[in-house]
Amino acid sequence: MKKFKFAALLGLLTTFTGLSSLHAEGSLPFAVNVGGQAATYKAGEPFAKLEKPVAANAPLSVAAKADMTIINVHKLKADGTTDETAQPAIILLQGTDKGSLDQTMDKQKLPAGKYLLSITAGEATATIQFEIQ
Repeated sequence: MKKFKFAALLGLLTTFTGLSSLHAEGSLPFAVNVGGQAATYKAGEPFAKLEKPVAANAPLSVAAKADMTIINVHKLKADGTTDETAQPAIILLQGTDKGSLDQTMDKQKLPAGKYLLSITAGEATATIQFEIQ
């Protein structure tokens, strides 16, 4: 449980510290693909996005070189703000750059709704808004 809380805290920290680099660069620090869709960043938007909803078991890939990639999946409220009552789901990619949304540490399926992916690989973080159908 301590490992889970630490990973969640680390993910939240990297989400907010990584936002400045996202805006400064105007693009994602590395390519991210979820459910066959490349995440895209548009100037003036707060986060990169996936254009279409994806399945709860959608495959994902991260084009970053890292021994471990930490992915935090944050549930959003209807107004687009983070739902602080919901525990973030955590996906760890070790020795690979591929996984799927249903590979959460707690083995719980993500229900339909809007989410933020906070992906930390090496010293870079990508934040992507998406929807599960």
